[in-house]
This record gives sequence, C-alpha cells and structure tokens, in this order.
Amino acid sequence: MATSIESHVVDITTCAICLEKLKIPKYLPCLHTFCESCLRTYITAIFEKEHKQSIECPVCRTTVTISKEVNTPDEWAKVLPLNFLIVGLLEKEKVERPQKQCMVCERMETKSEASFICVDCSDLLCSNCKKHHKANKILCDHEIRQINELSSVTDCLMTFKNKCFEHKGEELKLFCADHHTPCCSMCVSIHHRRCEKVLSIEDAAMEYSKYDEVKYLKTHLANVDYDVKVIIKDRSSAKENIDKEYKQKQRDLEVIFSDLVAKINDLKVRREAELLKMYNEAKETIDTTIIIFQNKQKNIENEKQIIDAAVNMASNVQVMIEVEKLKKHVEEHKQFIQSKIKEIVNYELLLQDVENITKLNEQMEKACQISCKKTNKYFELSSVTVTPNVSKIFSCCRFGKNTCSWGVNGAKQDAICVSLSKEIELYGLLSYVCKDALATCDVTATVKDDTTDLVVVKDTIDSKVAENNTVKIMFPKPVKLLANKKYHVVVVMKGTSCFAGTVGKTVVDSNGVVFTFNKSPLSNNGTNTKAGQIPGFVFKISDEL
Repeated sequence: MATSIESHVVDITTCAICLEKLKIPKYLPCLHTFCESCLRTYITAIFEKEHKQSIECPVCRTTVTISKEVNTPDEWAKVLPLNFLIVGLLEKEKVERPQKQCMVCERMETKSEASFICVDCSDLLCSNCKKHHKANKILCDHEIRQINELSSVTDCLMTFKNKCFEHKGEELKLFCADHHTPCCSMCVSIHHRRCEKVLSIEDAAMEYSKYDEVKYLKTHLANVDYDVKVIIKDRSSAKENIDKEYKQKQRDLEVIFSDLVAKINDLKVRREAELLKMYNEAKETIDTTIIIFQNKQKNIENEKQIIDAAVNMASNVQVMIEVEKLKKHVEEHKQFIQSKIKEIVNYELLLQDVENITKLNEQMEKACQISCKKTNKYFELSSVTVTPNVSKIFSCCRFGKNTCSWGVNGAKQDAICVSLSKEIELYGLLSYVCKDALATCDVTATVKDDTTDLVVVKDTIDSKVAENNTVKIMFPKPVKLLANKKYHVVVVMKGTSCFAGTVGKTVVDSNGVVFTFNKSPLSNNGTNTKAGQIPGFVFKISDEL
C-alpha cells in the first residue's frame, strides 16, 4: 500500500509536495491543497506508471477519480478548483510584507515598488499598474488608495472573493439556506429557483454567526480529532501486541518443532540401530549356514575323490571296503541335511505400521495450525457511537405528531418517567431539534433511577441532520434498564425554540417491549405523557444480545 507524505507543512499556505509557498493553489475533494504545477507533475507520474483513471491524495491517500472527459494531466490540474481562501491568505501575506512590491508586476515576473492598493482586488500596485487598473473598463470602479495614507493596509481590504467553480468568472454572492451552499446568480437561476430561502452571502454570514456554527464545528472537529487519535493510539497498541504475539508464537513454534525434530531424529537413530542389529543377526545366521554346508561340501568332494581313486587304481576288495565305508558317510550326510534344513529360514526386513506414518502425517498437518481470532473492538468515542448488530437496534416513539414550539432556554428541565416489560440495553435517546433549520442546541441528557445517575451525556444537536425533526443522542456505552423498574429520563436543552411532540401515548409496544410512561416529578418545563420533549429511545433487547 502506498504511504502518504509525512506532514512537514508549517501552515496551510505551504505545499505538501514541494514544501514551498503555494503557487496557484488547487484543492482535491479531501480539501488538501497543492500547487497546480506540483499536482500536474504528480498526476503525470501516476498516469505514466499505473495507467489509472484515479489518483490518491499525496497526504491522506484519499482516492480521487478523474473525469473521463479529461484527457491529460495538464487538463485535469487546470479544472481542479482554486482555493480562494489560500489565495486570500497568500495575498494578505504579500500585503503585510515590510517591502511593498507591486503584485501585478510580480505576476509578470518583474519587480517594482508599490505605492497604491486596490481595496476590491486586494492587490498592491505601482504607479504604472494603477493607471492601467483605472483604464480597464471592468476595473475602473475599483477603489484605489495610497498605502502611506493608511494606518493598516490589511484593515482596508474587502472580504476575500470566491469564484463559482461551476460557472467560470461568476462570484459567489448568494447563499441558499435550504441547501446550505454558496451560489452565484447563475446557480440560483438554474439550481435554486424553487428554494424558499436564498440570501446574500453577507446576510447569510451575519445570520450564520448568531448560531455559533464555528464553535459548533470546532467542537465537533475536536471530537472527531480526539476519536481518530484514540483509534490510532488503540491500533498502535494493537500493532505492538500483535508484534509481540507474532514473536512469541515464532518462539513457541521453534520449541515445538525443535522438540518434534529431536524426537523424530532420536526415533530414526533407534530404528536404524534396530534395523542394523536385525540385519547383522540374519546375515550372521545365513553366513554360518553357508559355512557349515561349504564344509560338508568339502567332505563330499573328498569322498568322491576316494571312490574314484579306488575304482581306478585299487583292487576289487579295496573298492568294496571303501564303498561300504562311504555308504555310512552318505547316510550321515542325508541325516545332516535333513536335520539342518529344518533350521533354515528366509529373512525379510520389514518396516511395520508404516500406515501409521500416513496417519501421523495427516495429524502433523493439523497440528499447530495457524489461525487469527478476530473480535469486535468497542470504542468509547466523542463524536460517534459504534453499536454492534445494528439490525437488532430498535427505536420507539411515544408521540403521534411534532408540530408545536417548545421553549428551551437551559434554565429548566424536561423529564419523563418510564418502566419496561423486558430488560433492555439503552443505547441513546431521540431528541427534537430547533425549528430554525440553521440552528443548533446544547443538550444534557440524564438517565437515572430513584437514587443514582446511570448515564449523563452532553451533546450539541444540529437541525441540519434531523429526520422528521428528530436526531439521536447516543450514549458512550449502553445502559442496562431492568424490567418493571421505574426510571427517569431528564433533558436540559439550551437553544432557540424547538419542535415538541403532541398526541402522546402512555403505553407503547415496540418490538415486543412495552414502554409505560408516567409524568416525572423532575419535569419543570412542561413535558408530560401528552406533550413535550424526549420523544423516544434507541435500545436493544437484552435476551437478543
């Protein structure tokens, strides 16, 4: 797997590829920004090496698919969106330099001292470029001021301008509150003409600032950052553990198989010794038999010579005497053969129970098989709650409608009393959101019995992610609620006016669990069984765990 560039970037105006100040900053969908020329070189290298229609971000390795309409790396680098925030920051750095250089001349690769500043363009200008700036039909209305008349150059600059990525040259002057997206006039006329709330981008920003969206985003980014660090730390620890386990199992295998090899070698030596002993015994017996019969053969050869000599050279009397003597020897030879032949055996050296080796081989194949046990890891995170077996997670709602407004100023609390027919694991609560689609609301939720707080969780709920005007507030870990026991669920909400439930039910049957609701003495903001907050629960049945 390819590795990402290690982060040596001092700030977001530095290119992570060349480690220089960004030049024509272009950003990828993952929001990492690089010089256009660096991206062009990087894309070219990928195209030439791998011939793929996608690249990976050099920093985070996010896969970016290249449009089939783009044929060359140069074309693709050019169509990537310009990062106007970075452009503005780079221009601001240039404006704040002690040595004021004309930015127009710089772009033309010449140098001249700047005496003026265009408030609209955020460009420092020399006298010559100022004349051309004023002579240009498009730029002639721009406000140009002398630098030496300003107490602070940066204070007079207008807000950085952003260009529409879809409609070239069009400025993003509008904001669609329905889709939470900046638009140019062309975008509004084409994509947002039916939207109910389209504001100027300045008015939207002013309204946006009322709801602490930056604080909300920073909080959630901090939570996500914390969670990612927790996971990285946990996985680093897991890597250390698996490294230790690997080395230990290597040592275990070495011991097991070294012992096994030693035993096999010992058995081999013993079997070879047994084989040699049996071979020698059989060979010695055979050799002895051969010698005995060879000696007998010598007797017989001698007797044959005696009878031949007697017949050829001796008298008949002598022949008769020798024959009679030899007859006795022949009978003795027969008796000898008859007695010895019973002792003669054939020897065959055998390896017994060889089939057991086959079985042993099969068992050896199964011995010390390598496996890796995998178990789900439960994380206590800030930004998300991971719940196993999602198909068995249920939610219940006690209200038929959610139409009326409900005041939530953080000074009072809403509460409801609930009892259950079955034991459950409570993973979280359902909560209503603010009626203003851009607003957020701070919530503190508590589940308690008559004496103890079982869980207390703080969250900021966002209207933009609501379904049917409700969101889920998930607990860091599930809480066990016993059957037929009363619990109080308390929420303290701080924000603008929220949705609230009406047409409430006292008894709700959800997936075989009967929830019975009663008014809680802890409620002082109006919530009861008929109307109010705390519309429902996210739970799992204990006997299905």
